Amino acid sequence: MSVCIVDLVTVRHFNLYTELLELIGRSDPAFAPEPPSIYAVTCRGHKVRPKPRLESWAYPLRIGEKLPTLPLWLAENLAVALNLEASYEETCRALRIR
Repeated sequence: MSVCIVDLVTVRHFNLYTELLELIGRSDPAFAPEPPSIYAVTCRGHKVRPKPRLESWAYPLRIGEKLPTLPLWLAENLAVALNLEASYEETCRALRIR
């Protein structure tokens, strides 16, 4: 299982990723003590010798900086690159925003 969260909402100061981690009794030191309001993260659950494990790739975002590339896991040993910057640029081009 894999999920990518791209939170670009700047009007509310809520971090779904850190809230989800709190629900399972975990935290991400990179997001402490004050979690960023905009961020991108991939979370992946899998089993390692029968224990469940959660892996994450989290990136605080900054307005005006390039968006990261996230791994999107399709299978236990297969991930594809989700290039957020390229997707954003293509969307802007297609919608003639820029």
